[in-house]
Amino acid sequence: MQIRRKPRPGEPHPHLAHSLYSAELGAHDPGRFRLTPPFAPDVPTLVQPGMTVRTSYGTGGIVVAVEGPTIHHAQDGREYPHFTIIYVPAKRFGRHSATDHCWINECVAVGGRILMLLEANEDEVFFEAGTQRAKEGIR
Repeated sequence: MQIRRKPRPGEPHPHLAHSLYSAELGAHDPGRFRLTPPFAPDVPTLVQPGMTVRTSYGTGGIVVAVEGPTIHHAQDGREYPHFTIIYVPAKRFGRHSATDHCWINECVAVGGRILMLLEANEDEVFFEAGTQRAKEGIR
């Protein structure tokens, strides 16, 4: 059995936060965030409804909406905008309802790639153009 305890002051933290939610739960947040460079395309420019997305961790489907930006106010006083991609699994698309929606949160566009807001999170969202049928099936 492994005993888990909070690290003592000065000890390194065993786990880095990979999302704002995990940081709220107490995972160590070193305060390193990604930011879309000025004048670079942001997430809604790269991903639009009807496009197919997949993640580096094996989920994905057809995009039905992109929400945001949501602004994270960091401890350093800076603002970090991020977006949420809402998609439906491809096998449910066309006959989907709101209960089929899935979310990819804290998305930031960097260099034409979609990455997660916290630098400790190496997940990536890959995207490709959708079909006309997909664009017509969006509700």
